[in-house]
Amino acid sequence: MRVLVTGVAGQVGARLAELLLEGGHRVLGLDSLDAEEPDAMQMARLERAQTDKHFEFEQADLLDAGRLDDLCDTLKPEAVVHLATRRDLDWAERNPQASLRLHAEGAVAVMEACNRHRVGQLIFRSSHHVYGGSRHYPLVESDAADRPLSITGAALRSAELALHALALASPVSVTVARIFCVYGPGQARSGLVPILMDAAERRVSLPVSGDGTASRDLVYVDDVVTGLLRMLDRPAPWRILNLGSGLSTTVAQVAEQVAWLSDVHFKMKRGPIRSGDLPHCWADLAAAHGAVGYKPVVILEDGLRRTLEWFKKRPEIFR
Repeated sequence: MRVLVTGVAGQVGARLAELLLEGGHRVLGLDSLDAEEPDAMQMARLERAQTDKHFEFEQADLLDAGRLDDLCDTLKPEAVVHLATRRDLDWAERNPQASLRLHAEGAVAVMEACNRHRVGQLIFRSSHHVYGGSRHYPLVESDAADRPLSITGAALRSAELALHALALASPVSVTVARIFCVYGPGQARSGLVPILMDAAERRVSLPVSGDGTASRDLVYVDDVVTGLLRMLDRPAPWRILNLGSGLSTTVAQVAEQVAWLSDVHFKMKRGPIRSGDLPHCWADLAAAHGAVGYKPVVILEDGLRRTLEWFKKRPEIFR
């Protein structure tokens, strides 16, 4: 299969490219290399993929329709996995117009390109942030998702709604993947797990939001990528599916596990609650299991152990 992966230099995109290539597929990776992370960090994730002759990388802006058309003409993709989103809540609050443009306008641009080039299917990366103020746990895809707590959530929900409207009159099969709290090797330094591991490495108190009782559905990157691959194998005209662990763990519990694995005395440092964060996060996986057989296999302790092993040997750019 020929697959166009946007946001390929991100943690999920780079790992997806690797597994697609291992499966014998051809991959065109697209990324704008924005200022969210240093260019060198983003490109470091692609070192393995770039050794494969079936991988090509292009730096491009999705909103440049002409460039997107040229790239689609070159690869003639059978599927597009659109991962080029930005989950930085603080950035979105400072730049609401840019967030809406990136997510909603970007999703429409990719969908229109899929229509023009007769691409068979599109997978769009959304997020648990669309659930916003929902208090129905676990979070299920049938939730109205109409009470966003952040610009990020509002922008991604706008993208979902636009894709739904476009899919009604399109032959393109569209899957919205609502991805929960990804962790694992290659994660940006601003993520919860890298922040905790950095504190443990420096033998200082582990910082948590508020009193540590907020919960997260932490899902290992390989489980997420396996879910995306299953979606590619089993397309459907339209659907929204959660990709998470199906478990909810408090931030304090995560910090305690990191301290234990790092062999340091657990001491927690309370910090302010980040504006826009969901108070609790817990994915219902019934729909994803029924539709594509998705079942995460990496438990949190094992995932944190694997991540810590990578963290200790991480490239200098991730330090």
